[in-house]
Amino acid sequence: MFQGTLTVLGKEFGSYFKTRLGYFILFIYAVVAMASTFYGGSYFQLAERSLYSFFSFQPEIFILLVPALTMKLWADERRYGTLELILSQPVGYPALVLGKFLAAWLLCGLMLAMSFPLWMTTGLLSGLDNLNVLYSYLGCWLIAGAVCAIGCVVSSFNSNPIAAYLLTVFCCWIVKLANFDYLIRKLNVSNELFIRISQSLNFDRHFENLILGQLTWSGLTYYITLILAALWLNVVSVEYKRS
Repeated sequence: MFQGTLTVLGKEFGSYFKTRLGYFILFIYAVVAMASTFYGGSYFQLAERSLYSFFSFQPEIFILLVPALTMKLWADERRYGTLELILSQPVGYPALVLGKFLAAWLLCGLMLAMSFPLWMTTGLLSGLDNLNVLYSYLGCWLIAGAVCAIGCVVSSFNSNPIAAYLLTVFCCWIVKLANFDYLIRKLNVSNELFIRISQSLNFDRHFENLILGQLTWSGLTYYITLILAALWLNVVSVEYKRS
């Protein structure tokens, strides 16, 4: 499985740059991320200790850009009739799913790495809490992974990349905006178990904790579980298409 995953990963990651999609996404990300940091994030007005002005916009940016990386991963295979061909190769379904997912997630890591000069420059100009910054990068990468995994699932059910992109954006916004705390307050539920469950499913709460330097097991478990659940659904959908 490991060798098959690496083969699919190399093929899919290389295809991003053969089609120039990778260069385009990297350029758009750099422009949007820096514009949101310096203008929307009030970078120059904040006493930066954690690069909050940069990290606070990352979920929205990823939700809009990352689906462009995943929309063709499976949709094109269905549209051009090559899905049956790749499923007949001596590579297990989990390896295929994981390889495609990791290719998109690796490119997201490259997107985040492009902001390292901002981190270094800000650290030289004003003392940064580097451990806090590392937690924030970890949170952003996990969010990117969750969006990639959801995008892969949606792409596996579509033969139209544009439809896959729009549905992925919609699904990710639903996950992000789902606020069970608000619902429980409206229903006047006082049960402690329900309150804890609602807090554990709050996307924004976990991300806010990470960019404020609070690395918690509940936050890590939330994003990792979201990624694994989506990848499992992706494997199930591929097996269904094969059958």
